[in-house]
Amino acid sequence: MPLFGMDMATLPKIPAVEHPPARAPSPLMWVGIIAIACAAAAVLLPPLLPPAPPSEEAKSEPALTPADVGPVCLELSENPKEYLSGEEMQRRTERRRAACDMAFAVAPYDLTLKVKMALAKPHEQRPEELAILREAASQGSPEAYYQIYESHKSWDRGDLDRTPLVPRAEADHALRMAAQLGHPFATQMLAVLLDRGTTVKRDPDAARYWAERAVNNPAKDATRGGLLELLARLLVTSDKPEERARGLDLLERLSKAGVFGAKADLAEAIRKEDPVRARNLLEEARRPDPGGAIPPLAEMLIAGEGGPADPKRALSLLKSTRTARAEAALGRLHLEGRLVPHDVQEAARRLFLGSAWDVDVQRELLTMLAENPEARLDYPKRLLYFAVEAAELDEPGALTALINLKLSDNAQFQDKPGACKLIETAVSRGDQAMAARLPECRSG
Repeated sequence: MPLFGMDMATLPKIPAVEHPPARAPSPLMWVGIIAIACAAAAVLLPPLLPPAPPSEEAKSEPALTPADVGPVCLELSENPKEYLSGEEMQRRTERRRAACDMAFAVAPYDLTLKVKMALAKPHEQRPEELAILREAASQGSPEAYYQIYESHKSWDRGDLDRTPLVPRAEADHALRMAAQLGHPFATQMLAVLLDRGTTVKRDPDAARYWAERAVNNPAKDATRGGLLELLARLLVTSDKPEERARGLDLLERLSKAGVFGAKADLAEAIRKEDPVRARNLLEEARRPDPGGAIPPLAEMLIAGEGGPADPKRALSLLKSTRTARAEAALGRLHLEGRLVPHDVQEAARRLFLGSAWDVDVQRELLTMLAENPEARLDYPKRLLYFAVEAAELDEPGALTALINLKLSDNAQFQDKPGACKLIETAVSRGDQAMAARLPECRSG
């Protein structure tokens, strides 16, 4: 086969030399040529060896001394304000650990330094860290109590197969104690969880109480407008007329001031009494606050509430935002086969996304999976963890929904022995309806 257009069997002919070769240059000429080439190479080519280190090395950080380790520990315990490379972050972490260890050794009575020293420990030493935090908490440190809750939230949630170092009940107690001792962020977080659920049981009255405390004792990075918006949103759900009136007044003023979320919350608060204004408010809030405004606006557009129905636009709006509430709304539409094709699997997927921050949607999903056993989830254990948590907290309907799912034909969740144990729990709580199902379990 010809290669590059040339037959390998036929070598090309070399043309005859028309002139005799020039005379070979003298040795002195070769020396000159080589010298010139070397000089050119030295100028034009990059150096083969790395450049010598700079004459003045970077100054090392000053040695830690007992007199300054306290402030250094506190400073390094804060998040860095500038970008740090991995190597720089490692050096900072090691210096923080050394400073906090030394600072606490100098002042073992200082609970702030005790907590900072515990938090500076590597993750591998989490049991030791928690032991120190529990000791500091017992000595009255609100920060230690909060960090015990935070440790549970960050490392122990979401997997029933893993034994938590901080059980949920301890995290619940720690968060409440931190708030009672005046920890600003714990106060705010407790108000949020008492309203939303997870880790602590929902309690609207208590949520309003702690939201009020959060306004009066704001966390470092919280804005007053944001805390007032939280309080107002909780007040308008009160069955006490004076609290609801105060919440509405707050939302009116906050929405005019442009506080994020206030306009959508005001719309939902007045939706039953004044659907036309509520819908207009949601339209105004749609762009600055799509997550808060679009789901209720879509509901109103589908139902023709407060104005003409426009289901097509409602569906388009829901698909334009990826919030939990929008996902739950789309999941319901897929389950009903309304505006979108009936698709049980897609309904399960979207309801799972929507259940992330909503105990009621979570219960809705459990019921849906029991009634549609062919549906599957990518992360069934995660749903099961939060369903068990809600049942443990005795959230309304949570235990019944979990029992029904475990007794269903859904292969991902079917667990009759587990269901029977839960039925016994329900009976111990006084659930007479579950008492009638107990003989069936015992006979099985």
